[in-house]
Formats: sequence, structure tokens, C-alpha cells
Amino acid sequence: MSHVLQVFQTVLAFASVVLLCVFLKYRGIIKAEHGPLFAQLLTQVVLPVVIFSKLATHPIAPRQLLLVVSMIVAVIVCLGASWGVGRVLRLDRAKTGALMIASSFGSSTLIGYPLIQYAFPHNPEAMIDAILISELGVGLPIFTLCVWVAMYFGEGAAAEPGRHRTILLDYFRSPIFIALAAGLLISPLHLNPESPYLAPFFQAADMVGASIALLACLILAIELDLRSMRHIWLVVVISAAIQMGLHPLVAGLQADFYHFTLLQREVLVLEAAMPSAILGVVFASRYRCAAHLNAVLVFGNILISLIAVPLAFWLLGR
Repeated sequence: MSHVLQVFQTVLAFASVVLLCVFLKYRGIIKAEHGPLFAQLLTQVVLPVVIFSKLATHPIAPRQLLLVVSMIVAVIVCLGASWGVGRVLRLDRAKTGALMIASSFGSSTLIGYPLIQYAFPHNPEAMIDAILISELGVGLPIFTLCVWVAMYFGEGAAAEPGRHRTILLDYFRSPIFIALAAGLLISPLHLNPESPYLAPFFQAADMVGASIALLACLILAIELDLRSMRHIWLVVVISAAIQMGLHPLVAGLQADFYHFTLLQREVLVLEAAMPSAILGVVFASRYRCAAHLNAVLVFGNILISLIAVPLAFWLLGR
């Protein structure tokens, strides 16, 4: 049971940081007006730096490309399922977008990396697969599809007729897309982050990247209203069922179809079983896509993952 306990502790620690940020909000140390600043720091500075530094040093091998494709397909299936649920529940435009974001994009980096490191100790192949799945299979959809959903379903798009026509153009001009494109173009050069000429840049990028978790937790805390969770518990449960149930199920079915190795299947399913990504709240806040609802759904996912993620770990036989 020690491995299950470690997974539980990892998720619990993450939830504790969020609660600490909530406490700071109620003490007045952080305020609602700080949210847009934190969101802009993440989307305009921190994320582009991290995206470029990760992609520039991780070229894709043909063997691993199917892992990335499998995760992207699972994300698209969950987007469709959550959109359908939103229509059935008759949620408004922004709330439907918030449900889609919370139900389709997992926290494969903040929670997934520690989990993979513990589940497969001293196994560099498992970690490389996890990085590719996270940075490309999850990262690319988050920084493309998630941003597009937030823009398209956000209140700004609904309030401006024809706004959806310029959404893709706005995204292509964003620092996030520029970093994605630059990283993918440079990755075939096989840059060495240990080079004395490049090491200072990549070390600086690591320092910038270390702020992602805290900034994301601060944004989640600003948007989060714990009192509202009891009024939308059904939506929270449905979101968690899609993100931590349907998502790994679709990933596992594809692993069987493509005849992945046991190691690849385990890494793929575990990464797919992660709770909702906090970065979704960042984009929902940035583009006014029912960020308060998204924050509640994300935190509800994190709480449910205390049971759901160890269960997925146990079902894999680790």
C-alpha cells in the first residue's frame, strides 16, 4: 500500500497549496483584482518560456508519436462528451466552456510527473514517455484547444458579434503559439541544455517555470468559492467522471489497439487519469469563460482524485 499512499500524499499536498492560497485571499493578502495580473504573467511570460524550453530539447521519435496521438484523441473525445453534457444540462455558453475545460485537460505535469517518478523509479524510458505525453499529448491541446474553447465560449466572444472569426488569428499572434511553433521548429537541432553557451538560458527558463504551480494556485484560489460547490455537486461529479474515468478508458483502449508495451500503456493511462489542469482556470479567467465555475470544478476534481488516482494506480497493478 506504500505506493498508493505516496500518490495520495502527492495529490493532498497539491490541494493543501490551493487551500493556503484561499486562506491568503480571505486574509486580504491577495485580492480579486490581482487575478488578471497573475493570469497575464502566466499566459504572456511564464508559459511561453516553459513551452519553448521544453519543446526545443525534446524531439519526437516516431515510436513515441502514437502515444501523443492517443492522448490527443482522448482529449477530443472528452471535449465532445462534456459539450454534450452541457447541452443536456442546459448550461449557458460560458458555463459549457468551463465544463469542457475542466473535463478534458488533465494536470499531467504538476501531479503526473511526481506520480510517474514514484511509480517507475530509475526508469528513464518511462519518464521520457511521460514528458512527451505531457508536453505534447496534453500540453499541445491545452495551449491550443483549451485556449480556443476559452476564447470561443468566453463572455467576450459572446458579447461581440463575429468575434469567433478572429479567435484563431488572435491565438496565432499570442506568445503561447509563437513559443510552440519556435520550439517545434528548433527541436530537430537537438540543442544541448548542458552546453556552456545554452545552460544559462535553460537554467533561467527552469527558474521561471518554477513559478507555474504557485501562480496557478493563486489564480485558482482567487476564482474559487468553496460555498458554491454544494450547489453544483452533480456537475462536479460528472466532470470528474469524464476527466478521470472516460479519459483513461479511451487512452487504455487505444493502447490495446496500437499494441503498446506494458510500460507505455501504464504511463499513458496514468497520465490520462490525472485531475483537471489548473491552467484551465488561468485561461478561463483570461477570457472570461465562467472562471468561478471552472475553479470549483477543478478543485472538486482534485478532491475526488484523492481516491480516483490511487484507484487507477492500483488497477494498473503497480
